[in-house]
Amino acid sequence: MQRADKQVTAVTPTNGSNGVASSTNITATFSEAISTATVSGASVELRDPSGTLVPATVAYDSPSRSAILDPTAGLSFATTYTATIHGGATDPRIKDLSGNAMAADFTWSFTTSAAPPPPPTDGPGGPILVVSSTANPYSRYYAEIVRAEGLNAFAAVDLSTVTPAILASYDVVILGEVPLTAAQVTMFSDWVTAGGNLIAMRPDKKLASLLGLTSLNSTLSNSYLLADTSTAPGAGIVNQTIQFHGTADIYSLSGATSVAALYSAPLAATPNPAVSVVTVGPNGGHAAAFTYDLARSIVYTRQGNPAWAGQERDGFTPIRSDDLFFGASSIDSQPDWVNLDKVAIPQADEQQRLLVNVVEFINRGRKPLPRFWYFPRGLKAVVVMTGDDHGNGGTVGRFDSYKTASPAGCSVANWECVRGTSYIYSNTPISNTTAAAYNAAGFEIALHTNTNCTDWTPSTLQSFYTTQFGTFATTFPGLPAPVSHRIHCLVWSDYSTQPQLELARGIRFDVNYYYWPMSWVADRPGFFTGSGMPMRFVDATGTLIDVYQATTQMTDESGQTYPATINSLLDKAIGPEGYYGAFTANMHTDFNPSAGQAGSDAIVASAKARGVPIVTARQMLTWVDGRNGSSFQAIGWNGTTLTFSVAVGTGANGLQIMVPTTVAAGTLTGITLNSTPVVFTKQTIKGVEYAIATVAAGTYQATYAP
Repeated sequence: MQRADKQVTAVTPTNGSNGVASSTNITATFSEAISTATVSGASVELRDPSGTLVPATVAYDSPSRSAILDPTAGLSFATTYTATIHGGATDPRIKDLSGNAMAADFTWSFTTSAAPPPPPTDGPGGPILVVSSTANPYSRYYAEIVRAEGLNAFAAVDLSTVTPAILASYDVVILGEVPLTAAQVTMFSDWVTAGGNLIAMRPDKKLASLLGLTSLNSTLSNSYLLADTSTAPGAGIVNQTIQFHGTADIYSLSGATSVAALYSAPLAATPNPAVSVVTVGPNGGHAAAFTYDLARSIVYTRQGNPAWAGQERDGFTPIRSDDLFFGASSIDSQPDWVNLDKVAIPQADEQQRLLVNVVEFINRGRKPLPRFWYFPRGLKAVVVMTGDDHGNGGTVGRFDSYKTASPAGCSVANWECVRGTSYIYSNTPISNTTAAAYNAAGFEIALHTNTNCTDWTPSTLQSFYTTQFGTFATTFPGLPAPVSHRIHCLVWSDYSTQPQLELARGIRFDVNYYYWPMSWVADRPGFFTGSGMPMRFVDATGTLIDVYQATTQMTDESGQTYPATINSLLDKAIGPEGYYGAFTANMHTDFNPSAGQAGSDAIVASAKARGVPIVTARQMLTWVDGRNGSSFQAIGWNGTTLTFSVAVGTGANGLQIMVPTTVAAGTLTGITLNSTPVVFTKQTIKGVEYAIATVAAGTYQATYAP
């Protein structure tokens, strides 16, 4: 950006920003009042990369001393635009009220967001192919898994459409749990022999020979696995047994190497692989197997046991999400669905990262595969601060305390300010004007739906929603429609009705999975759903629901000790364990002082001491949608140089790329963007070293040498 003088003090979008909404207006704010007569489409311009002037209306807002350029039509996606405020010696140029002109032109550039992403069951395209079947909707959940892990360079297709010509276009195929015909087995075998890399999930036993396995015609269900951390691709994964859910087929190794072994109990090893890999043929092909269905296991771990849906198991009415995990029920006492002795480990996340390691490992002979980091600007942890206000009015005081805790001049957009969400009853004593002001300051106020702590049916829940969301909208017309939600008493009467009804109302971020009750939690910090990452729900058939599950890991009513709980979660996220996560808290906003206020203060202090941001649920949703809507484009490899560009999704402010530093061709020697060297850091993430850099517009080149 060229700053000719001090007359322009701020611009939006900011210089060099990415992921800018195509509907945005361009503004420039001046340090003094400007002559309205000099502000026009001739003195304030926006041009596309070819230099063509963008048709727009230009106006001047006197109170804010800002010129506003409003494009006549939406801007093109993934395009870099240059804005110019004209000064200099020749009109048209901007002048102040005394007729003094800007000394020179003032210019800056920004890049618009990627086009709207495909449906969440599909991908943007790239060298990875997810192959699924409509007969098993869980097989399509691999799209959500690879996207959550930042491998946003994939396509997803139904098995019925796959041909040898299609396979030839891809480096890696992730094959869901689907039955295969003999012809399909031959098709995949020929592709792997020619150099393709296959990862088969609970594979059809007709693939056993290709996979270097021999079926022993038995199974193991809802048990454990242990990664071999002594070598890639298991290196960096937790060196403890972790649970899988669903059924694993029992194989012996017949040429394959075990990456992870099955365990029949936490300390009871078997000689059988949970994950294996074998090199196939003379062209560097690989065939890897997960002997269980990873997608189904991830969903079951995150969402609980579907067989327990609708059961009151913990002895505390109504039915809540924890009932899907609570084993010691008077109905039929069983082990907890997730072993709370291992609650400190994000067991589902670790298995997803094992999959990523396998993908990078088997493809290292073809090309390095770039990824996106989980959070903005290299953050390894985020606190999603929420609270429930049951008409008592503590929201204002809590929000004011967050303002006080925020650094002076902080940026909400960059997650520098302490912010929080309050889920309120519509009769909470806060005016529409006050609520709108807090919303404008970056806080979130949304509805706390109330079923009177009683179980619901799909029809009664719909009725509660219709009435209460209508009242909320009428009471607070200055607030946007809610996009996140927590229901009073955490009522979760079946497996997936709630997110389905939320989606119908535009709610895309659910925080109802709740680490409670106190006697069950036993003051053990961790991940009772096996994950610290917001990911989408599925229904009981495995069909994706476009609503993110964000588990509330911290509450002020579960007997958790603070700051010990938050310290433990954050230290394991930013420390050597690498248990990264978005950690959601419910610190009730009813009263100040209160247990909620004390817990909130402790969480804020702990997070600030560790450089961890505190954000609203809405901010987290904006980020996750933006990151998931970003993609790698035009990936190429010439044997020594990886080329690609990045289309940044709206809201992905601070997006970072990750490139493996070592592949078969050699070691990374440098990265350039538009032929200019890129500054990057090197970090080892789950055993794999990556070069990590902040995304900018243009073409990247990552060069490797022996």
